[in-house]
Amino acid sequence: MRHTLSAVLLLLLTFTACADEPATTAADTQPAATPSSGQEPTATPATAPDTQPATRPSDDQGAEGFKPVQAYPPEKAHAEAWLDRIEAAANDVTSLTADLRYDRNQLLLGDEQRRFGTLVYQAGPPPKFQVHFNKKLVDDHWSQPDLYYIYDGRWLLKSDHENKTANRYQLVPDDEKAGAEMALGEGPFPIPLNLKKEKVLARFEAVVIPPADDDPANSVHLQLTPREEIETDLTTIDLWFDRDTLLPTAASTLDDSETQTIVRLTETITNPELPEQSFDTALPTEPGWQTDENRIQEEAE
Repeated sequence: MRHTLSAVLLLLLTFTACADEPATTAADTQPAATPSSGQEPTATPATAPDTQPATRPSDDQGAEGFKPVQAYPPEKAHAEAWLDRIEAAANDVTSLTADLRYDRNQLLLGDEQRRFGTLVYQAGPPPKFQVHFNKKLVDDHWSQPDLYYIYDGRWLLKSDHENKTANRYQLVPDDEKAGAEMALGEGPFPIPLNLKKEKVLARFEAVVIPPADDDPANSVHLQLTPREEIETDLTTIDLWFDRDTLLPTAASTLDDSETQTIVRLTETITNPELPEQSFDTALPTEPGWQTDENRIQEEAE
């Protein structure tokens, strides 16, 4: 029997984001028709229309570069129209590469770290990804440790070359077909590369957030709040998508321990050819490595 991902994910990175004061404008209650891929959603925004695109923060900007604000009263039809467009665009993406920046703040302790690396994604089936971090900044000190997260549709590998430790987690049982999608908010990286509206709305309330000066340029900002029946330590997930390509440009979450993380994607390339070894989840066999494998345990009947 498949066990849940939550026990595995306690050992992995989580993503978080902070929230500011709520906006005070009222929402339009008229529903919106789902637009075609080349049109703007037609629901009337709850605030004034967008003006000039915001400026993308530079890499030397602090982890507070994005400050998601709490939503105005939910304009659900507007959010659902964007989700329709984003899902349709994702169907045309078979593979993707991007540069990635990851900021993690423990807000209560004032602990901060920043990593830089790359993302490689293959839509599958089965869906696969590799995140490779190769640069780290902590307390103004730079280092170049290699840290990998690789998912091959059945196994998730965390490989820490700095400390020579590797952990391999089985997420799909041997008797099931490989290719399980990690639900948004359950995987180590909430980067919505294959977002499905129906699955999102089954777990979250979704609203569109008015644009802010520090949003990624030309982006639409969606905020997801877990529904009451969903068990998760996340309080919000914030997602930014380019309005033209509908590709994700940033993602952040905030959990109930006040841990904040922000992921930014730049230099994104869609549908490149990818080498198969990009998704090798085998444990290292070289001397000096500490390795561990965590298989799914069948529950006793």
